[in-house]
Amino acid sequence: MMLFKNRNKVKQQGFSLIEVLIGLSILAIALTAGVKALTQSVQTQTTLQQQYLAMLSANDALNKIYLQKVWPEFEVYKANCSQLNVPLVCIRSTFATPNPLFRRVVIEVYLASPTDPTAPQEQRLAKLTTIVFNYLTSNL
Repeated sequence: MMLFKNRNKVKQQGFSLIEVLIGLSILAIALTAGVKALTQSVQTQTTLQQQYLAMLSANDALNKIYLQKVWPEFEVYKANCSQLNVPLVCIRSTFATPNPLFRRVVIEVYLASPTDPTAPQEQRLAKLTTIVFNYLTSNL
């Protein structure tokens, strides 16, 4: 009889299968959240880099107009303005102003389409607007 009582009182050592599975589930959820946060961070960094390079391209396009002292025509002009290895498209639009000695120039920069380097995708990355003075007809 004594032997039978000792068998029932065997102490459990270690973790049960349920405890291990619950621990692994919690660990998997935590790791999934970490991977998702890291992926979002990488996407944000890529977008910021593209916007920065787009702003550089827009600035270059406006500086080109100023340095060449060209009177821009009323037109929409598309050009490839890639920076580093990011394919970009610059679209320059020129508009009249109330004063005929000035024109408003708008530069918009988009990611280039993978199939056509001068075709923009939907999302605009940068936009700069300036007023250009007509150096050619003024007496200044």
